[in-house]
Amino acid sequence: MTLIVFIKIVNALIFSFLSGVHIYWAFGGKWAAEGVLPTKDGVKKLNPSLIGTLVVAAGLALFAFISGTDLVEYKWGDLVLSILFGLRAIGDFRYVGLFKKVKNSVFARKDTAIFIPLCIYLSLSNAFLYFC
Repeated sequence: MTLIVFIKIVNALIFSFLSGVHIYWAFGGKWAAEGVLPTKDGVKKLNPSLIGTLVVAAGLALFAFISGTDLVEYKWGDLVLSILFGLRAIGDFRYVGLFKKVKNSVFARKDTAIFIPLCIYLSLSNAFLYFC
């Protein structure tokens, strides 16, 4: 197995897992749901709806397809994913990302420990896939 194939499989599995978790949350699941939304002073800054959560799940499923495919027509998708997750890692300069100002919430700690490193990995790995 080549490095490119390995990265494609890992990325497709990550996106598939995340899509499944979002579907689970959309229908009321509670596992791993604490601290996944930014807060300030205990108030959520996002309140996603059922439809919004399912749209995110569908997008992540599409990302899994793009990541796992060898079709040349979808190679541009690797670049789009690289840019998208690079921007997510940088953040909004308030609640999410490397330059967030609110750093004392459960979300902020998870963002720093889990979400940002994952986004950096996805950004760099998809850039690698695009340029190889």
